[in-house]
Amino acid sequence: MKKLDELIRGEKSAIESIDTVLNRIDDTAERSELSAIREDHVRAADTLQRYGSFDSNEEAQSSGPWGSFAQAFAGGASLFGDKAALQALKVGEQHGINDYREALESDGITPELKNIIQTELLPNQERHLSTINQYL
Repeated sequence: MKKLDELIRGEKSAIESIDTVLNRIDDTAERSELSAIREDHVRAADTLQRYGSFDSNEEAQSSGPWGSFAQAFAGGASLFGDKAALQALKVGEQHGINDYREALESDGITPELKNIIQTELLPNQERHLSTINQYL
């Protein structure tokens, strides 16, 4: 379940990072796109949590150290303008793509969840990266 916990923390980190950047983006269209990406991450975190029992695992409920770093990185980047903030989010989306690809190779992920990752979560993550790249 370690890989599943990592995926959940990654999704929570993405949500926190987008929250940090969202109100600092001036362009209305970009803000709208980021809000949609945020909602995808919320749904992904909810989906992943259905595949594990985390009542006693508080660490999986938070974004962990990576989330703190990502939030600080995104917050710092947003001080330098929209492009720097979007670049920070791009790094996070790329990290998420790598995590999902690793999960597809992991023995600790059920075949059912691998199917969801392959058909839904990974394509969404790749779409997020493409969207962010359009604004860079």
